[in-house]
Order: sequence, then C-alpha cells, then structure tokens
Amino acid sequence: MKIFNCSIKAIVSIFFLFLTINTQAQGSTAVTQARLCKSWGLSKIEDGTKTQVADEAQKEYRLIFNKDFTVQQGLAPDGFIPGTWQLDELSSNITITDKSTKTSYKMKIIKLTTDELLLQQNDDVRNLIIYYKAAL
Repeated sequence: MKIFNCSIKAIVSIFFLFLTINTQAQGSTAVTQARLCKSWGLSKIEDGTKTQVADEAQKEYRLIFNKDFTVQQGLAPDGFIPGTWQLDELSSNITITDKSTKTSYKMKIIKLTTDELLLQQNDDVRNLIIYYKAAL
C-alpha cells in the first residue's frame, strides 16, 4: 500500500509539473500573440548591405495581424490583401498565407515589442530584414 501511495504521489507531481510547464508555454504564446495583433507600419528595409528608409508612400503600408488569425496587408485606399497567419513560437517563425493566391511565406521574428516588429525574410536570392513600427 505504501508503494502504491508513493506511485500516486509521483504521478500527481508529474502531472502538476507538466501542467505548470504547459501553462507557462501557453502564457508566453498569449503574450506574443497580444503584442503581434495590431496594425504595423513599414519603417525601413535592410537588404544585405543596403538600407532603404520608407518614403512617405511606403510608410502608409500596413501589416495588420488580427486575433482571429487573419491578416491584412497593403496600402489604403488601394485596398488590403486578406490572408491568414500562423505562429510557431518555438522557431520564432510566422507564416502568412495570401487568401487569393494561396501563396505562403515564412518570416522569422527577430524582435517583437509593443511598438516594434522586425521580420527576417529569407529566400534563395536575398536576406531581407523588414522593420515595422506600431501604427495608430
């Protein structure tokens, strides 16, 4: 009976440890999603050795992440391209899928604060780092 009680205590302890770790991971994801879900305005783009600061027209470009995992990107009043987004917090990657073309692209989150977002886009030809500022 004593061995059985120890086994039960061990199982309960492991369960609560797992629950604590899982809750912390979910809390971290919730914080990341809360920071991400807003409207972001283009600030500048780095392409290897070149940096291009957004001009007045480019500053109007918006990347809007919604809590329902939809995304809109584009310029007003020209219109926004709708899509969806997924977050892989373990690898710090975000995947955006354009709804009309079904094209997906993956970007690495380099930095995410309440007012700054840096995304790294890697393709076969170049390595872009795109800087965004929280937009009103």
